[in-house]
Amino acid sequence: MGISPLSVPLLETVYHYSVYAEKRYAILFAVLIGNLISSVDGSMINVLLPSISNNFSVPLSTVQWIPVIYLLVVSATLLLFGRIGDILGYRKPYLWGLAIFLISSLLAALSPNINGLIIARAIQGLGASMVMSVVLAMITAIFPSNELGKAMGLTTLFISVGLVMGPFLGGLLTSLISWRSAFYLDAAIALVGILLAFLYIPDFKGIIEKIDYVGAFYIFVAVSGLIFFISMFQQFRFNTLNLLVLIVSLIAFYLFLRQERTNSSPLIKIELFKSTSFSMGLLASSLAFISQFSLTFALPFHLQRLLNCPPYLIGIATAIFPLVSMVSGPISGTLSDHMSSNILAICGSAVCALGILTMAIIPQDSSFLLVLVALGIYGIGSGIFQSPNTKVVMSALPENALGIGSAVLTMARNIGMALGIAFASLLLYRAVSIPIMNKPSLVGTEALSFLKGLRYVYVFSAGSSLLSGLFALFSK
Repeated sequence: MGISPLSVPLLETVYHYSVYAEKRYAILFAVLIGNLISSVDGSMINVLLPSISNNFSVPLSTVQWIPVIYLLVVSATLLLFGRIGDILGYRKPYLWGLAIFLISSLLAALSPNINGLIIARAIQGLGASMVMSVVLAMITAIFPSNELGKAMGLTTLFISVGLVMGPFLGGLLTSLISWRSAFYLDAAIALVGILLAFLYIPDFKGIIEKIDYVGAFYIFVAVSGLIFFISMFQQFRFNTLNLLVLIVSLIAFYLFLRQERTNSSPLIKIELFKSTSFSMGLLASSLAFISQFSLTFALPFHLQRLLNCPPYLIGIATAIFPLVSMVSGPISGTLSDHMSSNILAICGSAVCALGILTMAIIPQDSSFLLVLVALGIYGIGSGIFQSPNTKVVMSALPENALGIGSAVLTMARNIGMALGIAFASLLLYRAVSIPIMNKPSLVGTEALSFLKGLRYVYVFSAGSSLLSGLFALFSK
């Protein structure tokens, strides 16, 4: 169920899907090609880090800022750009974002040192945020409710394609040419996205309102502080700087809420969260990403330390669940147009938990094939969950808030990613001693101790998945 539209006049009622009936799939294809930058780049970057570390002769503790700064900028600016999309129309920030991403990708490829690369990644994050903030809004605007699930299923398919392509292409380009060529690939995808956007994406009309820059500043400080705290917590735990950053983040979030309640043109209307479909769906999505990223954090350690898998097998295992989701996602999306999205989301989260718990109970000397089976089960569940959950959240929004709603959903997922990695790291390092953690291969009692720590992570991941299903149950 949605909520009644807020009292904000639209310039034109162009968001009605019938306006785009004849070319909605061409628009969808153009939007999803451009949005590939997020899944390809996000899954590719970790493959590049060792080569970048060697090239610039810097430690991994410095190189980790390459993905962290990107995630920080994306998460902290999503609400602002989602709101800009609602006011100016979605096409403008989408095109701006792709252009900025293209230029910053070239800057990253040509970076003379690690500092230049980190700055380029921050600018990339700015461009990606503009794109990601309005993608779901455009899709929701052009499809009727009885086809929206199918469209979200195709969105899951494209994201899965990007997640599979990213590590493979990143590793291949790094091996054959250099890590810099991977950023040229980013630029090429952005260029294709720009060309398709000019050809197919319409000029969505906006609404007559002001942009709340004060609220945007508060939420930037709050979210960037939270991401910084989570990222540094994995290494430094509760030191003075981390605690100070967390306190500043919480204060900024309080000021943001106060600003939004009193401002006549807020960045996001608090009334949106009164919809259980929207608020519970957001929590369900965030928990699903906590579950996924705690699993994917632990998986490489499991394969390398216990099963002695070489890098290419680790890459194959990592690609299994998005490959399976490429099949289950579109099927689930189409089904959600004909049956309860909530039931599908609950079933998906339960299947995810089954796959993760299979990882938790397999023995120390399990075969690689058994791991693939467990990850395949998880992939089925992930595909079943994502499409209907996204449909429930976006369908709950009034037409004049699709941009900000899309941005909030993406931000909730990004925070879930960061929290999943942080919690998994905390559990693993608490359960396993540092000397054991630092060994590349383990046997005997040390292997059993390490497996015990991994099982804590897997149980946490499965619990988060089941909890996401519980919230999905109430998102109606």
